[in-house]
Amino acid sequence: MSGENIVENWRLIAQAIGALANHIDGAVGSQLVPVTFANLPPAPQAGMVCAISDSTVIAFGSVAAGGGTHTVMVWYNGANWTVTGQ
Repeated sequence: MSGENIVENWRLIAQAIGALANHIDGAVGSQLVPVTFANLPPAPQAGMVCAISDSTVIAFGSVAAGGGTHTVMVWYNGANWTVTGQ
């Protein structure tokens, strides 16, 4: 393996670590203290997990909406926040 290949491999490893750190910061750093549906992140990324305190639904897999009285865990599937637990 040439020196150029080694440098390129290390560059790719560093890039992957940076991307993973950004993902962890966005996903694991998500809000775990319940918030209202309206206060969920405005630009969520798929895989984010949050808790909401005003869900209208509690059934697993249901699309969450605010205005209710239920506290549930939700995750963002890339299109909607869906209920994952209560």
